[in-house]
Amino acid sequence: MNWCKESVIWTQFLDATSVLFPAWERAWVAVAATHRPMVSDALAARIEAFMGDESSHANAHEAYNIRQGLKEAEIAEYKKTKIIHRTPKRKVWLGAMVSIEYLAVCLGRMFLSRFEGETGREFKLFAWHAREEIEHKDLAIDVWRELGYSDKDMRAIARQNQAYVLGFLIKQTVKGVDWMKPKNWVDLADWAWWMTKKVFIPMLAIYLPKFHPNWFDDSQYKVAA
Repeated sequence: MNWCKESVIWTQFLDATSVLFPAWERAWVAVAATHRPMVSDALAARIEAFMGDESSHANAHEAYNIRQGLKEAEIAEYKKTKIIHRTPKRKVWLGAMVSIEYLAVCLGRMFLSRFEGETGREFKLFAWHAREEIEHKDLAIDVWRELGYSDKDMRAIARQNQAYVLGFLIKQTVKGVDWMKPKNWVDLADWAWWMTKKVFIPMLAIYLPKFHPNWFDDSQYKVAA
């Protein structure tokens, strides 16, 4: 069902993000939980809140995926995250969490900007999720820094994660699209412009020295839906 502005491009893109969310959100809960005893009390309290948020996101998108007929694709992602649940203390998973959480923030900004003023059940789901990602945008990197891990390692891990996640999203967005319909080309151009402006370019900030998500003022996105 093309619920998003009757656009197959935007619908397939948002469906693809939803396919990723349940498995990977639960994986980050596991990573956060195993690192909670290793950090200060203040940061541990933030981790506790983060874990509640991520679990709620996973539950909501599992329901969405059932409505949209995406359960099989969601299960495939769960299989990919099994190794994280087996070894959640590995530094590479915390590094992956840093880069993917920042990517989620960029995607959230894009959604809230592109679809400002929209209504409906599915729009409200994605808007709620986007705002909560922005609210805890600094948690993962603050854990990384408090544990004394290097920015060099973080950037190396980010390159691998970006390649996988962005590659997956692009592939699923254009999968099976009827390119004989001019509207699909128009929608593709619209999607590509927003992705470039709000995701591809902002994601490059993670490679700058001493990067921190709080460099960006996201107060405009924190207004209640």
